[in-house]
Amino acid sequence: MVKRLLLELVMIPYQLYRLIVPAPRPGRPGSHPISKFFRRTFEHKRTRKAISAALTLLVMGLGQMSNLMARTTQATEVALISQPENRLITQTTLEKPLDGRLAQGFHGFHRGIDILDPVGTPIEPIADGVVTEVSLGRLGWGNTVVVDHGNGLASRYAHMNEVRMIENDQINKDQTLGTVGMTGWTTGPHLHLEV
Repeated sequence: MVKRLLLELVMIPYQLYRLIVPAPRPGRPGSHPISKFFRRTFEHKRTRKAISAALTLLVMGLGQMSNLMARTTQATEVALISQPENRLITQTTLEKPLDGRLAQGFHGFHRGIDILDPVGTPIEPIADGVVTEVSLGRLGWGNTVVVDHGNGLASRYAHMNEVRMIENDQINKDQTLGTVGMTGWTTGPHLHLEV
């Protein structure tokens, strides 16, 4: 009696599983209860159209909701304590760090530009500045240098083969930061530049 009761208790999860996923029967494809339900439901053209319209509206509504949420978030108030200092900038242009070809431009998923050039090509900064970060790595950007050019302008040089600067180095436009490489997540030799 006790053995039979224990056996029945042990069989309950298996029976529930078989109710949801019945054993396959040879020669009768699509006989699963869920398959039967969906087949009967989607046989009707009106049902298919209604479901596709509902899904379309749902996706569009979710997009509008995210836009609405972004617009309704309240910005924090900032009090101006002092007037910002006006500075005269005599350096009027930014220089191109390489003469290579532009492989990929800036867009939502790519926050910089990729400039193709062979491994070992020297990389020069876009403007004078101070090296604020040097990181050597095999993942992501790989070997990377960040230069602060002042006045809120900074630039990142990634996927470098060789780095010739250290943090806090003063650098001008004629010096070499390093060389083009293939470090990090890359498919070929190029410079990834972010400004």
